[in-house]
Amino acid sequence: MPEQEMYAVLHCEPCEECVDVDRQSIEDGQLCWESSYVCPRYDVQWRERGRGTPPPWIRERIVAREGTVHLPVGGTDGVPVAVLRRVYGLTIAEVAAARKAGHRATPVEARYLSGPTP
Repeated sequence: MPEQEMYAVLHCEPCEECVDVDRQSIEDGQLCWESSYVCPRYDVQWRERGRGTPPPWIRERIVAREGTVHLPVGGTDGVPVAVLRRVYGLTIAEVAAARKAGHRATPVEARYLSGPTP
């Protein structure tokens, strides 16, 4: 399951100086994510980070910015079913659908899933 930390300082209405950054990485062999928000005008900062897959709203922003990579699931060239289930918490029905159609992963998730068995 994903671990998560959150740091928050105040809140402002978004303005033209606000910067919102979402990213994923692989650290010490684990999939990690971070989301941060900074407003220099009002001296507001917010940061949330964790291990595992990011919350859906953060992953959606990463997908919108970076796109996805199609990965085959199962078989000799695909992502192992057990790994896919562990990383994403998929149900049996979702795994069956992924075996037929493949899985759409972010570029960092694709590197993580395609590397040595996580």
